[in-house]
This record gives sequence, C-alpha cells and structure tokens, in this order.
Amino acid sequence: MKKTLVFAAVSFLIAACGFGDEAHDHFRNGLMAWNIGFGDAAITEFTTTIQLQPYFIEAYRNRGLAMQAKGDLDKALDDFNKTIELNPYLAEAYRDRGVIWAAKGELNDALDDYNKAIQLKPDLAEAYSNRGMVWGAKGDINGALADFNKAIELNPGLAEAYGNRGMAKTTKGDLDGALADYNKAVELKPDLAEVFGNRGIVKTTKGDLDGALADYTKAVELQPDWAEAYSNRGMIKKAKGDMDGALADCNKAIELKPDLAEAYSIRGGVKQAKRDMDGASADYNKAIELKPNLAGAYIYRGRLKQARDDLDGALADFTKAIGLKTDLAEAFFDRGVARAGHGHFDEAMADFAKAIELNPKNAPAYCSRGNLFYDLRAFTNALADFHKACELDSKRQDYAHFRVWLIRSRLGEKEAATRELQTVLENRNTGKPDDWPSKVARFLTGQLTEPGFFKAAGDANKKKDAGQHCEAYFYAGSKRLIEGDKTIAMDFFEKCLATEAKTFSEYRSAAAELQFLRAAK
Repeated sequence: MKKTLVFAAVSFLIAACGFGDEAHDHFRNGLMAWNIGFGDAAITEFTTTIQLQPYFIEAYRNRGLAMQAKGDLDKALDDFNKTIELNPYLAEAYRDRGVIWAAKGELNDALDDYNKAIQLKPDLAEAYSNRGMVWGAKGDINGALADFNKAIELNPGLAEAYGNRGMAKTTKGDLDGALADYNKAVELKPDLAEVFGNRGIVKTTKGDLDGALADYTKAVELQPDWAEAYSNRGMIKKAKGDMDGALADCNKAIELKPDLAEAYSIRGGVKQAKRDMDGASADYNKAIELKPNLAGAYIYRGRLKQARDDLDGALADFTKAIGLKTDLAEAFFDRGVARAGHGHFDEAMADFAKAIELNPKNAPAYCSRGNLFYDLRAFTNALADFHKACELDSKRQDYAHFRVWLIRSRLGEKEAATRELQTVLENRNTGKPDDWPSKVARFLTGQLTEPGFFKAAGDANKKKDAGQHCEAYFYAGSKRLIEGDKTIAMDFFEKCLATEAKTFSEYRSAAAELQFLRAAK
C-alpha cells in the first residue's frame, strides 16, 4: 500500500500591490477565475497582468501556483524563480518553490528553500510542515516529527500538518497516535483525499477492515483518479470475500495507472480465489516485471505454485521474498510449508520458528510446527504448539483441535480428549453446522461411523474429493492406530497417499506414520 505525501496547501488569494488599474483588473480577474475553478483562464489573466506590468510579483507567484495545480512543474518553477528574483525576502515564495523541488524529487533543493523560508519567517507553519515531509523522505523520521510538531504549535488548525505527522507516526509504528492525527486532519479539512487514504492503511493494519473500506471509498470519491486508493480498496474487498468488487477495483487501478505493480499483485490474488490460475499467474508475473523488489508478489506467486504442486518454484519464490524483506513472517511461514512438503524438516522447523519470532501471534505457524513435531512423534512439543494455535485463534483452528484429540488419545487421555472436542464442536460458530470439519470432529468423537465418514468425504469436485479423502483416510487410520489395529491403520494411510493430495499436512503425516510402522516391523 502506498502512503501519499500531503504538502501544506497555500492560499491562492494574494493581495495585489498598487499597479495600474488595467493590470490590477486582470490580476483580480485571474483570482476570480481560479476561485470558481477555471485554472486556464486564471493563468491567461495572470499572464496578461505580467505583460502589462513585468514587475508584478504577486502575478508571477499566483501563476506559479496555478501552473503547479495544473501539473506543469517546470513552468511553476520558472514563475517562483522570477518571484524570488524580484523579491528575495518573500518567505512564502521559497516555501512554494520548495514544494516544486520536492515534487520533482530534488529533496536537497527543497530543503534549502524551506530552510530559507523559515529563516525569513520563523512562524511560517507550512514551511515547517513541508520541510518535515522532506526529512521523512530522507529517512529522518525524528526530524520530520519535530517539524510537524512545530507546525502544529504555530498553527493548530493546519490540517496537512496533522496528516503529515500521522504518516511519520505510522512509520514509527505508533498506529494509535497516527490514527488520532488523521482524525484531527479530516475534522479540520474533510476534503483531504490523501488523509483518508493513509488512514485507511492504518485501519487495515489494525484489522478494522470496515473502517478501511469506508476511508478508501471516501478517498476515491474525493480523488477519482487515485489508482492506489482503488488498489487498496480492492485488497480490502478481497479480504472481506467480495471478489467481484475487488476485481473491479483492481481493474480500475490498472486502467488509471498501468504500471502499478501492487494492483496486478492484488488482482492476481483475486483471480486465484476465483480459480483463474492462469490469469493469476500472469498478473503475478506482471507485478514482478514492473517491480522486481515487490516481495509480496513473490509470496503470492509462490502460493500459487504450491497450489499447483510446483514445490521447487514455490520455494524459490518464498526465498526471493525473504531476500528482499527479511522481516516478513508470512514468507518464512510459507517457505516452511514448502520445505516440509519437500521433506526438509529441519529447515522447515527453523522457518516456522523464525515466523513465530517475527509474529508471536501467528497461529498458523504454531499449527504447522505442531504438525512437524507430530510427524516426528514429539507429541509433548506438538501438543504445546496446537494449544497455542487454539489459544490465539480458536475460531479458525478446527484442525489444531483435531490434532489435540489425536495426541491426547495417543497419550492415554482419549476420554478427556473426546469431551474437550465435543465441547469445541458444540460451541463452534464458524462454518456451517454440517460442513466437512464438523464431520471430522463428529467422526473422532464417535458420532459418525467410519463408513459414513468415508461417504461424507465424497465430492463432485475432483480436487476437493481428493483432499477430503486424504483427510478422511488419515484420521480413520490414526483412530485405528490408537485402537491398536495397525494393519487397517497402514491400509488407510496408504490410501491417504494414493489421493496424491501432497500439499495437505495429513498426507505428510500419513507418510510419516507409515515410515514408523514399517520400521517397527
């Protein structure tokens, strides 16, 4: 997601000096044209003013502001240069030129101009706010915060300063402080699209998807050509399950900005969710082509490759993502899954440990590491990880609860384990009452017969059928093993492997069980 710089706005109404009536009339007409939204007409009137009075400082400066608003930075720069040439002591002119230098990426020149503006006029709040943005762009977040604080001290009503300080606080991880600043900014100036967009990023990070969706919607309402806002809104819609809405937003973002790599990456995820695997692959590839250092695109492409059983390709993409961004917990988690699929258990264990170190609330990482411990028959460690996964995210950890039942039953606590799983099943408020995970739970607790369990695993979708039969044979085999029937258990484990559902943890666990059982013969 992209955060947008918010430079302090400059009032366009600048009083004219005592030049001749005709020049003054054209200057006044320029101001009137601008105020009713006719930018080109304003530029024409200011130009006429300058032709009549070549030393009319305010005409140069106002024409520069109009050129800036039009996006013609070079002509704006020329006008601000002329303004400063005519009046080297006009602090506001240095501030205005600093905005142009910053927009052109000339940060040192922008810094020089803001310093000069502040030297000439130490109470010019906008200059501090804009200089703070330059410090932030140069990586000096503390310097940026100091300038934003000063700008707000000088002008507590300067909405842009609050918006800019919110960005700095976001960078430092102070999300609550950032949210407070963004709220103040939109209270003071409700038409700042950039602030709504940036506040949407904070709300997304804090898990407030509805709030983020509302902010991105407001941002595109205020600024309909803001591609990044559409892309970010598409990401939220995807997370909320609105795939059609997400696809429309990503398409709009790409229409507005065909080189926006993030939009292709998000759209790839939407297409993958809609089972358009070839379209997803093309979008991930395009995202990486446009932005080779976009770590998230490698993660998403790696997941697609993993879903297509291309474990080598998935492993390469996850490793590339980690090389680009070493603090991505999800990349370590995904690589751990890929390594486990390859049978590289020590490396997988290390990746899961790193994922947990980076994000101690990562329930899937605990669950996946628990699966590895289970396959190694390190049941005490496995039980601890599954319990932790359930503690962190009990509503979405059906399979962690199943593993807890298996481990406790193997450790001689079957009755207590059954009571625990029955309680989980009774209190379960996710999914449907008769969905597949509920049938697994009913089978383990003795409420569904083995033949009925196998029958329930069937599905018209070939891939879903294979996955559910993979799980069914593993859990049936594990239950037989707990009951002491090793022969039938081995048969079921072999049938589990015959499903070829190699990305399933149950597949790997069945293979591990067969290895132990054969070695014991």
